[in-house]
Amino acid sequence: MLPDTVQAFIDAEIAACTTDFSDLRAVFLNGSLKRSPAISNTDALIDISSHVMRGVGAHVDVVRTVDHVIPPGVYPDMREQGWEADDFPDIYRRFVQPAHIVVLATPIWLGDQSSMTRLMIEHLYGWSSDLNDAGQWSYYGKTGGMLITGN
Repeated sequence: MLPDTVQAFIDAEIAACTTDFSDLRAVFLNGSLKRSPAISNTDALIDISSHVMRGVGAHVDVVRTVDHVIPPGVYPDMREQGWEADDFPDIYRRFVQPAHIVVLATPIWLGDQSSMTRLMIEHLYGWSSDLNDAGQWSYYGKTGGMLITGN
């Protein structure tokens, strides 16, 4: 998808990296509204960024949130608020909690993020009072990032 010269530059930079990042884990929360396996521009941008991270040794997970049942709300588990299903507690425990880097990826329309990205922000907020194993706030020491696609 990238021009050959750009891809070659990225690959050369990855090859020149002398630091081992194999102890890092990243998760991309893809807020595309297109269900898998549909191709989305947000996926394409995630592919570039995750290629770089994987190229320097980091473990990368990508979660396309629209493929999951995620109700609106700011509680860690919306089933406790009367919703029949909520996949986010599992997504949080499997992917967000162990990640060192959490990246929200979203398309924008008229300057606003997708509804799935809004749900991720709500649910991440719901887990913000959780404590890690060291007794620190759940996001302590994590790096956050944002990828945005749009026209």
